[in-house]
Amino acid sequence: MNKLLLVIPENSYKSNDFVLTAERLGIDFLVITDSDQVSSQFGDTVIIQNFTEKISDETLIKLDKITHVLPVDHSALKFAGYLVDLLDAKGNKLFAIEHSMNKFNSRNTFNSMSNIKAENMVIKSLEDIAMFVEKHGTSVLKPNFGSASKSVLKIDNFNKNKDYIIDLMNDCEDQEMVIEQHIDGKEYALEGNLINSNLNKITIFDKPIEYKEPYFEESIYITPSELSEKLQNEIVELIDNACKKIGLENGPVHVEFKILDGDIFIIEINPRMIGGLCSKCLSFGLFKVSLEEITLHAFLYDELKPVELLSNYVGVLMLPTPKTGKFVSINQDELENIDNVSAVEISVFENSNLLEPPYGDKYLGFVFSQANEKALVLNALKNAMNTSMPIIK
Repeated sequence: MNKLLLVIPENSYKSNDFVLTAERLGIDFLVITDSDQVSSQFGDTVIIQNFTEKISDETLIKLDKITHVLPVDHSALKFAGYLVDLLDAKGNKLFAIEHSMNKFNSRNTFNSMSNIKAENMVIKSLEDIAMFVEKHGTSVLKPNFGSASKSVLKIDNFNKNKDYIIDLMNDCEDQEMVIEQHIDGKEYALEGNLINSNLNKITIFDKPIEYKEPYFEESIYITPSELSEKLQNEIVELIDNACKKIGLENGPVHVEFKILDGDIFIIEINPRMIGGLCSKCLSFGLFKVSLEEITLHAFLYDELKPVELLSNYVGVLMLPTPKTGKFVSINQDELENIDNVSAVEISVFENSNLLEPPYGDKYLGFVFSQANEKALVLNALKNAMNTSMPIIK
C-alpha cells in the first residue's frame, strides 16, 4: 500500500495545489514542512521539521509507513533525498540530488556526453573571473548551488561588468561561486517524469523572449514547442541518459537546454516540477488534468497518466520584479482584460519586501494565455508584459 510524504518548504508556490490534488485523488499522504504557515493550513496531516536537522526518533515513528517521498519545491530537494535514504523510500537519493544541484559537477557530466562543451571552474577571486573571461570570452557567473536564476550574471567584458561582479560577489560571499562559458542558441525547457530511471516527456516549452542582460530573469514560456518531433526525441534521449549518469530515478524533472546548430546543450536538470505557478498553464488548455495530478500518478503508480492533448497553444508570463522595495499594487484588472489572457494570479502580498534581479527570486505574479495560434499567445503575453504597471515603494 503506497503512502506518500510531500516535503513542502516555506514559501512554496505549490503547497496548496499538491495537497488539494492528493486529497481529491484519495491518496494516503502526510506533509512534512519547515513552515508554521503550511502547518496551520493542513492540520493533522502535517509534521513540522527543521530541514537542516536530522529527524527525531519520535518523528521517525510517524513516518514508519511512508513508501514514497516527493519534494514540492527546490529548497526541499536535499531534505527529501535525506528522507529517501533514511526511509528506504521511492524517490531520488541524496547523492543524485546533490549532483544535480551542483552546477560545477553537473556541467562536467553534461560536457562528457554532448557535442557542445562549456569550460567551467570554481572561482576564488576577482582575478579568477578576469582570467577566465579573457581566455574563454562571454561567460556566466553563478552560485554553485543556486536556483531560479538568483545571483546569475552574464559577463561580456570583465572591466565593463566589474561593478556588477563586485556587487554580486559581495552578496554571495558565503556561497561557492562558479563560472562557465556562455553558449549561444535558443533556449527551451522540458517538463517530464522519471519512472524507474526512464524519462517520460510531458511537454517542451519554447522561450521566445531573450533575457534582459546582464541577468537571466525568466519571462515567457509557450507550448507546444516549435521543435520537430525528431529533434524532440533526440532531446529526450540525451536528457534520459544525463539523468541516468547523475543517478536520478523517480519523480518530476524540469530541464533547461539550448539548441545551437542542431546540437543540444543541457543547461541544468532539476529534479522537481517547473517553478512558481507556471504549471497552472498546463491546466488551462494543454491537458484536461493538472501537472500535479500527472506527477503524482506517475510517481505513485509507475505510469504516465493518459492525457488528451488539446489543440490550443498555452503560455505563461512571469511578471518581473522591476526594483527593490515594498510591493503596493499592480493593475491586475487591466491585465485580465487583454485579449487571449485566460487568468492572472498575483503571488506577492501588499507590503511584501522585494529584491530586484539578480538578488531576488520572486516574481510579482503570473499571466496565463491560451489560443489556437502560437502568435496570439505570444502577443497576449508580450502585451501583458508591456502593460504591467506595478507600484513598488
